[in-house]
Amino acid sequence: MYTIYNVTYGDTLESIAGYFNTDVATLKEINSFPNNYQVSMGDQVIVPAIKNNRFMTYTIKKGDTLYEIARRYNVDVNTLIMLNGLEKDDFIYPNQEIIIPRDEVKVYITKNGDTLESVLADNNLLLDELYSRNSEIYLLPDQMIILKD
Repeated sequence: MYTIYNVTYGDTLESIAGYFNTDVATLKEINSFPNNYQVSMGDQVIVPAIKNNRFMTYTIKKGDTLYEIARRYNVDVNTLIMLNGLEKDDFIYPNQEIIIPRDEVKVYITKNGDTLESVLADNNLLLDELYSRNSEIYLLPDQMIILKD
């Protein structure tokens, strides 16, 4: 299962590979990147979907909607859409796999204008808490930040 990652400022293939628990060779292979390829801000990279204890995999069943899945798992539908590299108007299909944060995990997808202070204040967090859950925080739009796990 794969998803699309939007490259942000400071990303490298190495940092992206580390975040998604894979290696650079795998990223180059699934994206058909040449050996000397360097990512640039704004690029889209196909990455393995996050597989760790913070997320679970859900297989779409006939009749499922993203809104119903989001309600069932108590996840904001926009977060679910962004976590899976989807658009609001995308169709989902039976047997398609998506990732969903586990019950105890709270994520935030950054938006334009976010500051470290606003994210901390809006989520009642301390800076050390945020850094302990996230290896890199750029605060560029569409970055996933783990708020609680």
